[in-house]
Amino acid sequence: MQQPVPGLERLGRLDVLLVRHAEPEPVGHPDYAEDERPLTDAGRSAANELAEQFDAVTLSAVYSSPYTRAVETVKPTADRHSLEVLILTDLRERRLTMKSLPNWREHLELSWQDHEYTLEGAESGSAAQRRALGVLNLLRVRHPDGGRLLVGSHGNLIALILHALEPTVGFDFHLAMPMPALYWLEHDGLRWRLMAGHGVDRLASASG
Repeated sequence: MQQPVPGLERLGRLDVLLVRHAEPEPVGHPDYAEDERPLTDAGRSAANELAEQFDAVTLSAVYSSPYTRAVETVKPTADRHSLEVLILTDLRERRLTMKSLPNWREHLELSWQDHEYTLEGAESGSAAQRRALGVLNLLRVRHPDGGRLLVGSHGNLIALILHALEPTVGFDFHLAMPMPALYWLEHDGLRWRLMAGHGVDRLASASG
């Protein structure tokens, strides 16, 4: 169970619009390192459509993982709002493995069954989740008066954030996340809550 952040009891409401990146060039593309894979044409089109959807939304700031695919997903929105994309390294994707694995999906499922499961040199689910929740708390401290933030990140890391707020989020939810995917988190001055997003209504129905 997530605990309230100490000392933040009288803060303004903060909304975080958490975005999984749009479609990137595939893993193993010969022209790009893993962290530098850009969006495909379809991905760039989706990022522009996302930006148009935010035209009527007031944003306080835009943050992103340093990976190219995440930055390119939120930059059209930042540009339309005359905002800079602020990079937070800890929004980077979790490293499931340090080398190519043909059966990576099996290892991913194992990591959801046991959050301490890790391959050599990689990052466990629990470690990545602590890192991600640390980012949320950093954003809370940076924006004590509240506001609305657009935050670009990655599927595994976002799913781990959602799991901390809604424990029914797991392996199947993670695999079903589209690109891009949008999730609305709210901090009401006491704690974070998951308000809405892709697949969230289905979660509510299942738990109800």
